[in-house]
Amino acid sequence: MWRSRPRLFRHRRGRRRSIFLSVCMTCGAKITGSGTFVKVWAKSVLVLLGILGLTGCSLGPPAPIVVFCSPEGSRVQQAVEGLKAGLEGAGPLEVVWARGAGEEAREQLRQIRRRHPRLLVVFGTPALMLVAPEEKRLPLVFALVGDPYFTGGAYDAAHPELHQENLTGIASPAPVAAALEQGAGLLGPRTWGLIFDPNDGVAAELKDAFLQEASKFGVKPLAASSTDASGDRRGLEELRSQGARVFYLPPAPSAARYAPRLLAWGRQGQVAVVSSLPEGEQQGALLWIALDYRALGREAAALARRLLAGEKPPAIPIITRTPLRIEVDEALLRRWSDYPAPH
Repeated sequence: MWRSRPRLFRHRRGRRRSIFLSVCMTCGAKITGSGTFVKVWAKSVLVLLGILGLTGCSLGPPAPIVVFCSPEGSRVQQAVEGLKAGLEGAGPLEVVWARGAGEEAREQLRQIRRRHPRLLVVFGTPALMLVAPEEKRLPLVFALVGDPYFTGGAYDAAHPELHQENLTGIASPAPVAAALEQGAGLLGPRTWGLIFDPNDGVAAELKDAFLQEASKFGVKPLAASSTDASGDRRGLEELRSQGARVFYLPPAPSAARYAPRLLAWGRQGQVAVVSSLPEGEQQGALLWIALDYRALGREAAALARRLLAGEKPPAIPIITRTPLRIEVDEALLRRWSDYPAPH
């Protein structure tokens, strides 16, 4: 009995060792005397880790795709929904809303960078202006940016292929020209009015575009500035007294301030309203023509998939996309058409 136990123990240990050695020899390890178990085990682990790395295997969860957004609102939210639909099955996706445009937002960006996401998607001009100067390495796709050429990420509108090496994206200018073209096609050559707030940078830019583009479509443009509700009312009345019968509601933040009054005039037949505001009730607008933000999100997803598949940002020029949603109020159109003559 005393002799059988050592033999049994030696047999089991020898069998275990022979199995282990066969696995190690499969990995190419060599047996070199005493201490072989530890040496072979260490080498086998290194070989296994190397195989996992070459095959793309990971011992942890995959790095996420991070979406950094500013400003917060329904336009960006719609784009996020379109992006999620377009990236379904591409891996984990996280949405981060920038808290302002100061140090707190910069700290959010530093936290994102420390996590080394697979891809950074940036929605909105304020977000791109924050990210582009700071992030030069992570692959990045931007969208919901009207003019990326003053953000630091892109350099020359005449050369969309020239941009920061780690990014590419979609320029989506407001549909001012499309609104003028479609509105003039429905109403004929008329005098159009526009209220803009000089303290609203977006409104000021859209006013310039309105004045520059109008003559291409036979429209006589008039514009008045205002910084508050009482000024809005005076400006609208002044433009009407100057002969404006069509008014354009631009997709600027300050336009929401006077939109209810203008749309009420539209419902009453006092003026014809062409609106590009994507939010809110549009009853009273003869023509509603606004950017389709969900479609822009899907387009950003298609661009993101190209980077995830291995394409490099320097090889992808910045593209311009303005998918539109268009609705016409037929009753108001009949009222304002020349047959019968407008009244």
